[in-house]
Amino acid sequence: MEKVPGITYIEASLASLRCPAWQERTVADLARLDTLAQRLPPRFHRAIADLRGELPIIFGPSYPLVLGHGDLCEMNILVDPEAGGITGIIDWAEAMILPFGMSLWGLLSMLGTMDSQGWHYHANASQLESVFWEIFYENAGQVSAGDKRAIIVAERAGLLLRYGFTWENGLHERPVTERDSSFGYLDAFLPRLQG
Repeated sequence: MEKVPGITYIEASLASLRCPAWQERTVADLARLDTLAQRLPPRFHRAIADLRGELPIIFGPSYPLVLGHGDLCEMNILVDPEAGGITGIIDWAEAMILPFGMSLWGLLSMLGTMDSQGWHYHANASQLESVFWEIFYENAGQVSAGDKRAIIVAERAGLLLRYGFTWENGLHERPVTERDSSFGYLDAFLPRLQG
């Protein structure tokens, strides 16, 4: 992906530290994936093991870090109902710097709906996703095969970390169980996690 030349001020400051921030983030995410591998049902274990092996590619020095919303879902996107355009994004409380792609679960959540019977993709979901990627690649410029692979890895990591954990009484995060509502998303997106 083409980027504006230069590095951020914080990257320059962190470059002098012994353990780069991306390594710390990798360790934290690997630990969270290990927790999921121990707590989720066996049908998720292979996807987690595969992802764990590939996770370092999204924390490499050349892969882009972006401002991630943290909760970019249909409730936090304001639209003009007549024109159909986005007018604003709200609720930035969970915003953080992430490897590009870790918030793509937000795109997936808009390609369907969840109800008491499970996940249902919209009839035109694959067309909508294709249009998203077409516009993305038009605007991103040249994207290498390695970066395309990293985007897939980041999407999978984001899906697992988003839907694999839930907040207990708003106080602490814990792995989901099959009784939690977000577990349905893990089941729905398992084929994506497996590639």
